[in-house]
Amino acid sequence: MNKPFVPQRRQATPPPLGPLLAGARVRGVADGFAWLGLAAVLIDDRGEALHVNSGAAELMGDWLFVERGRLRARERGADRALAEAIEAALAEGHAGDLRLATADGELWLRIAPMPADPGDPYQLLRAVALLSRARDGRAVRH
Repeated sequence: MNKPFVPQRRQATPPPLGPLLAGARVRGVADGFAWLGLAAVLIDDRGEALHVNSGAAELMGDWLFVERGRLRARERGADRALAEAIEAALAEGHAGDLRLATADGELWLRIAPMPADPGDPYQLLRAVALLSRARDGRAVRH
């Protein structure tokens, strides 16, 4: 005698845990900068922008933008200096300051490396760009 066919329930494959953990870490840091009221662009190990918070987006205006994942400056010399500062933060662990002259006044950027274990595959965040209108370049709450 044949047994009746009973379909088996397939369990959905859970998403890989690694990307979820990595994304949660970045989101936590982004939330921290927002909570502090700091305008920040979070950057990964390839120099790509992971997150631009609302304070940074407001200050960027027409002078800074994200293109193909990278933070860019409208003016060619500033764009080159920005790329070099990001590379220095990523490759050498050096922080750098940039000043952009805009129609609204000066825009200051502090590009700084973020402490991370290079062997940690769940740590995407490697640098941060803090934006400010303060004359001395210090981070200002927005």
